[in-house]
Amino acid sequence: MKAQFPTEQSDSGEFQRQEDAFREWISADGSTSYPAVAGRYHLYVSLACPWASRTVIFRKLKGLKDAIGMTIVDPIRDDKGWAFRDPDKKWDDAEVIPLSTDPVNGFHFLSQAYAATDPNFDGRVTVPVLWDKETKKIVNNCEDDICRMFNDAFNAVAQNKDVDLFPKDIEDEHRNLSDFLYDNVNNGVYNAGFATRQRPYEISCRILFEALDQLEARLSASLY
Repeated sequence: MKAQFPTEQSDSGEFQRQEDAFREWISADGSTSYPAVAGRYHLYVSLACPWASRTVIFRKLKGLKDAIGMTIVDPIRDDKGWAFRDPDKKWDDAEVIPLSTDPVNGFHFLSQAYAATDPNFDGRVTVPVLWDKETKKIVNNCEDDICRMFNDAFNAVAQNKDVDLFPKDIEDEHRNLSDFLYDNVNNGVYNAGFATRQRPYEISCRILFEALDQLEARLSASLY
């Protein structure tokens, strides 16, 4: 098979996910250059992306709608990647939805946010993206980082500040289970789906379904 993301493919056919490029941190105590204030940050997501959907859920559960704006890119990517398109126009057989602009920067493509942050960036443009409207740069494009910042740093402006989705009393168990889910299920479906040779495909599928069996056994005796 032809690799969908050639730069993330090994010679033997395994999918090797690129590292998240931007990992700056927003803080509530002034320990970083990005303070947790309302109205400064904007979240770019695609509802077609499970990684980005996690940040959408966190934003909702913490009650950050009024503090952090959000723009949804079009679910269909072309050769230029994630695009902002007019939601009132429909697809047809002749042409794609006309390009629109996002309300924060007037971008047509999310790749423009990456170029504005690092003109030398040459990796794959991904969602979610947490954008700083003051410096006009991406703060972070790691969904786990963004969720942790939403959970802790923005409590002063969150409507549901008592909601804690990273409880300290189960921190170790939470981390271990999250690592298991990421390696074997979340990223596991990508390892299988993007494999370009039969053997790595079969190995990835076996790992994925063995993990699902373990989760089935866990959930047969517990709600969580």
